[in-house]
Amino acid sequence: MKVVHIKIALACSALAFAAGCGTSQPANDPANRPVPAPQVHQQERIRSERALMSFINGCAHDAKGEYAEAILEFQDALQFERNAAIYFALSRDYLLLNKPAKAAEFGREAVQLDPGNPAYRENLAAVYLATFQQESAVREYEVIVAIDSTRWLTWFNLARLYQPTKPLRSLEIYEKLLDRNGEEWEVLLAAAELYNSLGKHKEAAEKYRRLLDLDPNNRPLQRQLAELYSRSGNNEEAIKILEKMIEVDEHDVEVTVGLAELHLSRNHTERALQLFDKVLALSSASAEVKLRIGVALFTQAQKDSTLLPRAKTIFEQLSTSAPRDWRVYWYLGGIAGLQHQDSLAAKYFERVTQLDERNGDAWWFVGSGYFDRGNYQKVLDLMATAQKILPNDFRVHLLIGLAYTRTEQPEKAAAALEIAYKLNPKDLNILSSLALTYDGLKRFQDSDRLYEEALKLDSTNALILNNYSYSLAERGLQLERALSMATKAVAAEPENPSYLDTIGWIYFRLGQYDRAASHIEHAVEKDKASSVVVEHLGDVYSKLGKREKAVKMWQKALELNPKNTALREKIDRGTL
Repeated sequence: MKVVHIKIALACSALAFAAGCGTSQPANDPANRPVPAPQVHQQERIRSERALMSFINGCAHDAKGEYAEAILEFQDALQFERNAAIYFALSRDYLLLNKPAKAAEFGREAVQLDPGNPAYRENLAAVYLATFQQESAVREYEVIVAIDSTRWLTWFNLARLYQPTKPLRSLEIYEKLLDRNGEEWEVLLAAAELYNSLGKHKEAAEKYRRLLDLDPNNRPLQRQLAELYSRSGNNEEAIKILEKMIEVDEHDVEVTVGLAELHLSRNHTERALQLFDKVLALSSASAEVKLRIGVALFTQAQKDSTLLPRAKTIFEQLSTSAPRDWRVYWYLGGIAGLQHQDSLAAKYFERVTQLDERNGDAWWFVGSGYFDRGNYQKVLDLMATAQKILPNDFRVHLLIGLAYTRTEQPEKAAAALEIAYKLNPKDLNILSSLALTYDGLKRFQDSDRLYEEALKLDSTNALILNNYSYSLAERGLQLERALSMATKAVAAEPENPSYLDTIGWIYFRLGQYDRAASHIEHAVEKDKASSVVVEHLGDVYSKLGKREKAVKMWQKALELNPKNTALREKIDRGTL
């Protein structure tokens, strides 16, 4: 933090030692012996003259920058008279020699001897700041302004120190200083920066506008003001400023790109592309600038897909001119994903992991892409590598666990998911997956505990509500609570076949077979109903006495899962 301090010049030739400060003399000094009154006065006069001479010599050394020599003279002066000005001079020189402990010691002595002297307190505050004792410095400044409220520079220093803990008080001081002293550059700038950091963009913009009145050609200030207008949603004013800046310097690449980005955000696509093309045509346009343009086009392409080919062209060119920049392949992967070119997207994201192996997001995109395409072995192979590089990234272990689940290796899935859970115990995906895995392993105490944890985090999560209620229904436990949870899940996703099956199965367990049939029939009507859902409908039909329909559903379920021997036995029996 930059703090302005006042440098006090010592008036050596006219130094007046404060009366009544007392003296400090060695015990064996002859001057301590009883002497007649005239002799006492003579001794005092001699000691004062010798102190003054040493002090003046010290000041002379100070003027030459000979601070160590000055300190010796000031120490000699103290042998003859204990005076606040001498302690102050010693404190200042020790600070200049980067000996803050000594500077603090002598600075405190000066203040103790003359507590009403603002200069001494200013010096002590400077010492405290040099040793990072901001609170102590604040106390000194507060005393100074209480002594003399007209010291605007002290108020300014105090306001700067208030900023981290009392920003509103700091702003109050800045505003008062501006009211009293007018357009002070440093005060305006400090106030503008503080308003900006507090998110008060309108007030910050007003201060920057006043700064520009003082220096109308200051381009960094113009850009800062344009950025503030943009942050506060006043894009039109931001555009006006940047357009004027380009009129003055049409080759300012940063301003041109910033202006194009603003036009793009306002859907002024034609003007934005005109400015982007102007920059891209420059031989001086750096790879970083081109990347920025590509990112802007990619972002806007989420709303206007016609911009995607332009962004793609820029990133493809950059893959040649900047082949080691992982960000290029990141966006190429994103574009491929938007264009449903999943294999190409995976290729690009894998390239990102090669160039920036600690990029956890890239590993996640690659792994989840292969997972979505059902290539679980590839997921396991990739994540084995990622695990060595990023052992504490919970997403790596989550993907491993999910892949083991899909390859019907529940014990390995549980082990991987347990690591993910330790790394991020509040992630609902992990809680849900691990609870479901424990459920399959019949570790119901563990699964119930995790479901309860998940519901504490999000009592409306449809997946958690569905899975927990289904687990309870399968075990015939807390059926009324299970029905309440399943009802909430279906309300959130009324066309989800799994959720419809769950609530139907709970009604089945409650003996309400007509309601069960209604929900599970709706679930089966959906595409790709699972073997379990179809079997459930057969069970409901059996309870309703619809034997032929029941057998038909069981046969269909067996076709979907030929390994289900219990289902085959139902068919043979023709009943549950």
